[in-house]
Amino acid sequence: MREVETAWGQVTTDYAEQLDLVIEASTSGAALNRFQTQLLDGYDLFLLKTMQQQAITQIITDDGGYVTVPDIQVFSANQNVIKATASQGKQEQVVSPLLPFF
Repeated sequence: MREVETAWGQVTTDYAEQLDLVIEASTSGAALNRFQTQLLDGYDLFLLKTMQQQAITQIITDDGGYVTVPDIQVFSANQNVIKATASQGKQEQVVSPLLPFF
């Protein structure tokens, strides 16, 4: 648990910035449009919209749905995500393993 707490502390202090998420008509409309082409749930679609608004192109996640999103780079230690992206020829989109980056 200590390793996870240490890594999370580094993410929140060194590698991440807290952003406000505003859900308005244009945000929910964009989420609905993306829902048809990308394997993400509503929460993730709103997060993705915020990333787009802030010009963020990298995300740390174990959610495999993010590999369906073009033009972002996923940092993950989820071996299923890593294997799936390799089999789809998208290995440049996923960076692994995650913890050595900290």
